[in-house]
Amino acid sequence: MTPRDQHRSAVYAAEEQWARQLARGGTVDFFGSPLQVPQERRFADIDSVQRYVDAVLGLIGVITRWPGLPGVRVRERAGTGRAHYSDGVIALPLAGAVGERWAARESVVLHEVTHHVVAYAHPGAAAHGPEFCGEEVLLAEMVLGPEAALLLRAAFDGAGIPVAERTR
Repeated sequence: MTPRDQHRSAVYAAEEQWARQLARGGTVDFFGSPLQVPQERRFADIDSVQRYVDAVLGLIGVITRWPGLPGVRVRERAGTGRAHYSDGVIALPLAGAVGERWAARESVVLHEVTHHVVAYAHPGAAAHGPEFCGEEVLLAEMVLGPEAALLLRAAFDGAGIPVAERTR
C-alpha cells in the first residue's frame, strides 16, 4: 500500500518559490549572505527536454548514486494542465506560446525526473514524501549546484516539509 501523499501541496508551493528564484537567476540574498544561483533553462520542444533528461541521467553523480537507473522517455501531454510521470515516461503539457509554457522549465522537468528516481530507488514511497524531497535536493545540487540545492532545501524547511537525508 502506497503511503498517503500528505505533503503534496506544500511541496508544490515550496518548489514554486524556488522556481521563481531560478527564473531570475543571479545574486540572491540568503539570510544576509549573497548566493549566486543559475537561471533555470527553458525548453522549446519535447526533443530539447529529452536531450536534457538524457544528459541529467548520464551525469556521473547520477550513475554513481543510482546504478542501473533506467532511461526515461519524454512525451507531450495534451492541454495545459499538469505534468506527469508514470512507468518511465514524463508527460509535459507544452500547448501555447513558447514563453507561456509553464511546464517547459528546468525546475518542472527536474521534479518529474525526481519521480523517476524515487520510483526506482524507493518503491512504495509517498509521491512527494521525504524520500522525494531528499532526492530532489540531491538532483538540484548535481545539476544546478549547491546554491540552488540550498535554496530548495530552505524552501522545504520553511514549509515544514521533511527531507530524507542521504544514506550513502
